Amino acid sequence: MNLILMRHTQAEWGFGIEDHERAISAKGLAEAGRLGLWLTENYHPPSHALISNANRTRQTFTALNLTCTAAVLPELYLAPPEGLLLAVQNRETDCLLVLAHNPGIAELAVEMATQAPTHPRFYDYPPGATLVLDYDFKTTTGRVINFITPDDLLK
Repeated sequence: MNLILMRHTQAEWGFGIEDHERAISAKGLAEAGRLGLWLTENYHPPSHALISNANRTRQTFTALNLTCTAAVLPELYLAPPEGLLLAVQNRETDCLLVLAHNPGIAELAVEMATQAPTHPRFYDYPPGATLVLDYDFKTTTGRVINFITPDDLLK
């Protein structure tokens, strides 16, 4: 199974906005559109998605403009790597997208990648960072197929 670990795209920030309700920014909206197109053009279209119930992750998923089914899961909101991994287990699909938050999604990516990509932004996993793995359920690790950030799509 292919597994895609994606951090939500750039979000708005400001006083008086509860974290769970933060929206993606105009930049984040454009980033998500480019990432969705990249997934499709590079033969990584997910067949199912697991999405945190935070506003910014739901908006990122919508802006990806993908055709897969999705489950919005409250337990993915600010989940640690163990919680994210638990959600992935026993999901039978060709390509699963997990759309969540740092630090959990970044920590899970580092733990799962049998060999880290050489990309300079892999370890800080900026908004919109996307790792595609050939995932092995038995070892809960995967071979890196690709890693990209929204900034890479501007080059």
